[in-house]
Amino acid sequence: VAMVSQSRLHEPGIGLEDAPHRVLVYTDLKALNPWPDQRRPRREIELHLTGNMERYMWSFDGEQFSERTEPIRLVYGERVRLTFVNDTMMNHPIHLHGMWMVLDNGNGHENPLKHTINVKPAERLSVDVTADASGNWAFHCHLLFHMDMGMFRVVSVSKPPHGKGES
Repeated sequence: VAMVSQSRLHEPGIGLEDAPHRVLVYTDLKALNPWPDQRRPRREIELHLTGNMERYMWSFDGEQFSERTEPIRLVYGERVRLTFVNDTMMNHPIHLHGMWMVLDNGNGHENPLKHTINVKPAERLSVDVTADASGNWAFHCHLLFHMDMGMFRVVSVSKPPHGKGES
């Protein structure tokens, strides 16, 4: 378990620290065009990426999907910040279906859009999401064996006002 989480966006992936060539890192990424929604997030949801290698269990906030009955609830049109804290010693590529995540990598209006964001061991990073697609959406680690073992949640976006943006 990671004792101190920190931003590691500037670090290359494991095994690439001494590569003889330039390695692309998250701080290098910039959006070609700024995301239209530049509002500040209304609230923040902190999610801890947790697991147990001996029992091979993976989860969000120490609870596997089978133990969690409530989804992460968002209001249609809301802008929310998701902060991931990786408390494990493994990478977790986190994927949100149905909506873009804007990675806060320090590039302001040029922060990049991501469908999947890799969270390194002992890393803390944030993404902003505009809840612009109503319904229930899968939210999981894209290492499918981690997802199968419990690192999965449902994001539920309330229905929009009649006739606006229904999916």
